[in-house]
Amino acid sequence: MVFRGKPSAGCESCRKAKKRCTLEQPACARCVKLKKPCSGYRDTTQLQIQDETEEVRARANRQRVRQATPLNYSRIAPSSARKDASIGVLTPALTHAGSASSSDDIYDLSVGEHVIDFSVDETANDFNQPEDPSWSLAPLPKPIKPSADDVASTYFFKEFTSPYHWNYLRGWASSNHFDPCLDLAIRACGMAALYNVENVVMGSQYARRMYVDALGLLNTALRDPQKCRTDESLIAVAMLGYFENLTCDSRESIQSWKAHMAGATQLLKLRGQAQFKTDTGRLIFRETRGNILIHCIWDDLDPPDFMWEWQEELARQTPAWYAGIIEPADELTRISFIFAKFRANIAKGRITDQAGAEVCADIDRQMIQWSVNAMNGHPIWQYYDLEVPDSPHVWNGMVHAYAQTPAPSVWNTYRAIRILVTRSQEMLCRRLQARFTDTERKEQTAYFRRVRRQMTDEVCAGVPSMLGHAHPAFNSPCTLVSAYGLIWPLFFAGTCALERIGPTASWEIAATLSSQPHAGQQKTSAAAAQLAWVLGRLEYISRMVGLRWAEGIAAVLRGDFRLHMDLSPENSDGVVWDQGLHVAQCESGLPHPRTLEIESSATKDPQPGKGPIWTGEKGGTSIRPVEPLEIRELLDAGPNMMRSRVELRKLTPT
Repeated sequence: MVFRGKPSAGCESCRKAKKRCTLEQPACARCVKLKKPCSGYRDTTQLQIQDETEEVRARANRQRVRQATPLNYSRIAPSSARKDASIGVLTPALTHAGSASSSDDIYDLSVGEHVIDFSVDETANDFNQPEDPSWSLAPLPKPIKPSADDVASTYFFKEFTSPYHWNYLRGWASSNHFDPCLDLAIRACGMAALYNVENVVMGSQYARRMYVDALGLLNTALRDPQKCRTDESLIAVAMLGYFENLTCDSRESIQSWKAHMAGATQLLKLRGQAQFKTDTGRLIFRETRGNILIHCIWDDLDPPDFMWEWQEELARQTPAWYAGIIEPADELTRISFIFAKFRANIAKGRITDQAGAEVCADIDRQMIQWSVNAMNGHPIWQYYDLEVPDSPHVWNGMVHAYAQTPAPSVWNTYRAIRILVTRSQEMLCRRLQARFTDTERKEQTAYFRRVRRQMTDEVCAGVPSMLGHAHPAFNSPCTLVSAYGLIWPLFFAGTCALERIGPTASWEIAATLSSQPHAGQQKTSAAAAQLAWVLGRLEYISRMVGLRWAEGIAAVLRGDFRLHMDLSPENSDGVVWDQGLHVAQCESGLPHPRTLEIESSATKDPQPGKGPIWTGEKGGTSIRPVEPLEIRELLDAGPNMMRSRVELRKLTPT
């Protein structure tokens, strides 16, 4: 169907005269002035039928004539071509009837130059022949500039989607009934991410406008009892949460993200178990459930019961071939759900410290058992240790090579939860100190910190492949998404390094230790170096990947608590690493310990295009599988928190 422009609503007389109609009632001003009867006005919303027969017939005749007249490419005719001054290319000579080319229009060829004659046959140079419009001279068209909508959408699908993440969005976008709210959310995220990396002109304003428009459409959809249950609405909510983490341009961004998570929780429950009937519905449920659990653990909230109560139906609807693969991830979700419930109970004083210690010790054993089972299970969850050459992208020359996505993010979830579990255990040990001797408390604390040290090193070892610095065989297929899932583990790794430095230690002093320090200084120096590396990775994610949220997380690790208090848990008196003199100095405005400026090599990619740091197995100086026993032992056995007396024992898999 040919588009002939927006139809005019004017009366017939004004349309024929091509005059502007005033559209007054009962007759327009022009008809009244000319004393003509006014025919009335058209309804522009009605379907307009236009006979295109003659136009189509004329166009077909013109094309038939062109196809019947072959082009002659054999003759050399310098006079039949001229050089277009604006673009410096040869184009067909102008052949207006009754005119001749001037000498200025002739392009003089130098010796040895040849120009293809674009004229046709003998009759083509006959100026008495009717002109063929297709041969009129015109400058070559300039490259078509893509619209902002196309740029934003293209960047989104390139950076946010992969065969393992949101792949179904590509199919939805190619359909004729793509949800407009989701379309706006996609463009908002795409342009926001592009602006963060390339600083596109007006990119921030465009992304914010798309976000506001999407939010308006989403609010309308949520009032509809049918639309609010669709996959598109739930994904749009998740997308707007991504947008807040991409921009993170104010203290309200984190609160907005939390509000989106609360909305996603309500939608997930409203959709019911019917959402498990489709592959997409099951994928969306599992992903959204993980984000909600992060929110609950961070703010010590009670996780919604339905998220695990529906697990049996979710497993039943999952195909058998996929259930065997996804089972470790579902099992880790179950343990995380129990831990979130435990944190909420402790925060609200619903259980005693002794009961909490028993629950926490049981969670710790389940986590260790999970790691053993995962490494002995499906190959997708296994990984290798690779020793690689020194690089600013690698911590301590050790890298984890994972078999496939989503193994890195699942393993990092395990490590982050273990860090939090040991912190809870250490807190409860201090509360129950009357039940332990000084020696037992020291042994407990040493064990908890050894676990956190190992978890920190393992988080750092998985960073290169998740940020795209590894060989393509090990790299994440979707760097932006894997980097998004890396921010929280890096944050917890940074807090562990801060813990080793000490709350009142000066990082500048730690970095300027003598070349042969004593053992205590060596430990502090290593922790300061690891913290600097973690901060460098967070800044890299913010600057090079485009997730501004990482910059706020790095600021918290540096001690800028007053600027980013919304990143701390709600209703919290603070965490271990911001206690004591450090916080007192921050609040009083006095000088307080801050990290050294990170060297540019730690925050910038020295290789263009995020190149690999090694070339696969041959590039590593050593490759070895991680033994389940090594994971299980964790350097030595941990204390039994369920007893009043500490017994060091060997943990064996059950």
